Amino acid sequence: MVVSISSQQPSFSSKCPLVRAHAVRGLAAGLSLSILMLASLSHPPTLYGADADAPPPPQIKNAPPQKPDDGPLAKTKALLDAQQDDEAIETLKPLLASAKGDSLAQVYFFMASALNDKKDYAAAADYLDRLLTEFPNAAVAVRSRMLFGTVQARLGKTDQALSLLSDVRAQAEDIETKRDVLKAIGEVQALKRDYVRAIQTWLEEMSIGPSERPAEARERIRRLVQEQADRTALVLLRDAYPTTFPGDLVLIRLVEMHQARGEEHLAERNLRLFLTHFPSHEYAQSAAEQLRAHKTKLKTSQYILAAAVPTSGRLSPFGTEALNGIRLAIEKAKEAGVTSVGLVVKDTAGLEKATLRAELLELVSEYRPQAVIGPLLSRHLPTAAAVAEETDTPFLTPAATTSDVRRLGTYLFTTALTYPQQARRLADYAVGRLGYKRICILHPETAYGQELARLFGQEVRQRGGEIIAVESYPENATDFGPQIKHLKAEDLKRHGTATTSQTSKGATKITYTAGFDALFLPGSAGQASLLAPQLRFYDIKVPLLGSNAWNTPDLLRLADRSIDGSVFVDGWFQESQDQGMRDFVEQYRRKYQNNPTLFAAQAYDAARLALEAIRRGATNGKGLREQLLKGQDLPSLGGLASFGPGGTLERRIFVIQVKQGKLIQLE
Repeated sequence: MVVSISSQQPSFSSKCPLVRAHAVRGLAAGLSLSILMLASLSHPPTLYGADADAPPPPQIKNAPPQKPDDGPLAKTKALLDAQQDDEAIETLKPLLASAKGDSLAQVYFFMASALNDKKDYAAAADYLDRLLTEFPNAAVAVRSRMLFGTVQARLGKTDQALSLLSDVRAQAEDIETKRDVLKAIGEVQALKRDYVRAIQTWLEEMSIGPSERPAEARERIRRLVQEQADRTALVLLRDAYPTTFPGDLVLIRLVEMHQARGEEHLAERNLRLFLTHFPSHEYAQSAAEQLRAHKTKLKTSQYILAAAVPTSGRLSPFGTEALNGIRLAIEKAKEAGVTSVGLVVKDTAGLEKATLRAELLELVSEYRPQAVIGPLLSRHLPTAAAVAEETDTPFLTPAATTSDVRRLGTYLFTTALTYPQQARRLADYAVGRLGYKRICILHPETAYGQELARLFGQEVRQRGGEIIAVESYPENATDFGPQIKHLKAEDLKRHGTATTSQTSKGATKITYTAGFDALFLPGSAGQASLLAPQLRFYDIKVPLLGSNAWNTPDLLRLADRSIDGSVFVDGWFQESQDQGMRDFVEQYRRKYQNNPTLFAAQAYDAARLALEAIRRGATNGKGLREQLLKGQDLPSLGGLASFGPGGTLERRIFVIQVKQGKLIQLE
């Protein structure tokens, strides 16, 4: 049986006669009014209104008698019961000058209640502030703080509202008051979109004493999970309550959400979690049926691609981006006639060598995919290559930067931009196109920086260029003065010059002129933005060359004009005007409401190449490998491409320049 977790609730109106009667009945119901007012907050309206059949509000310990004395206050009560707020206010006005002590406190409270009903929240807040300032220990003080919290929330001052309600919570002595204030606090937290804390608060409310109230709180939580909580909040709640309420509702909601977005692998994962943690739940049968249906649908597809990427843990954002690219490639393949393609996803997060091998073998054995897109990490490649050879299944990694994957196995390919490709392309442009012959290198002491520095130096020398000096700096450095001085000293020994002159004030000035043509900075965008102005300070005014680590929004956000004119290379350029790239970016944004990344683009290429091999006639792993090996005109985002002898995709690599605060494509 499928359990529905959505329902429509009647909206709450502060003008409801029954609610108003409860709210003013002998002042004791003022607490109920202050609680229920949160249910009709105007921005946005809360979903947690009181039921029309709710019992009368509880008596508060410090409340006055049920019936006020005859006179103006009794008349005010009758007017408020009749929803005649204006008449009630006119009745109260004379009392503002004549009432004393607790009576004046009651006048303030009634006035605030009437103004709150009229949605004059600022004026209501003023009366409540006066009440609590002049009569902090009045009989209506607790209810006034509750109402004040409500009014502050309506004014958008949710932090102040929580402060007031927290004070009431600390002072409350009886169970009903504690429950009421916890309910109110949770509602304000929900208004702040702090859904996790709201549910924690309502669970605490449910735990206090025996009553019918827990059912109402459960319904409140159910509506929040179903109608308000976003994906991030749901994941936090799933992890916070893995085996208890509301973890069951959260998992069901996540399944629904993922299925609506076409994220079948995530829906499947949450269905499995549900069956593990809630095996006796009434939804368990439906969860099991959905899992069986999903597997059957996959296996009846004409072709199957598998994705071996992290979908949980700290690397999950990269896995998600890769999966997004793969899905777009499957949609693209439908335009070319490859319409029946299933996608099965294996989460590789946290898997060590032996476990990874077993999981991949099980994946390939059960689903027999034509190709596997993945893994993302270079350290997983040897294991993947062994499984690929054993099962005759091509693996295409979209992210591992190992340059010669073919040495690991004949079924292994990569669409990632490798370090040798970057070094080669940059050297071609700098030495071959721009004519730079003398180049210095300043790199971070990281594997990335050291390897690119070594490879670029080799490429420059192979083209007849000269590496004047190579300096390195700690990864977290912010002051590069010592390294820059060493670089200048080496240059002065060879081609750099230093001239001496006198200033107008008679001081001696030494002017350094660099003897090299360009400086290669294979660090991050943040490091480049720090280095550029310091290089200028030390009179190094040469063009700067960078790697694909520069290709982030941080470069333009952090860097000043000193980096203008610099160039770097990457296999991905979001602002490219090439039609294929523009189409991909637009489709990605339309489908995922976000910008694509390098991981999405390279996974798109990997899946598209596998599907192109299928379109060209491959029906199994062996056939697909042959198509990839012999294809010289394979479609990629950078244009036609082919796989080289090392299994690396030989495709277009962009040269990108920083120009007047923008990134532009040069070639």
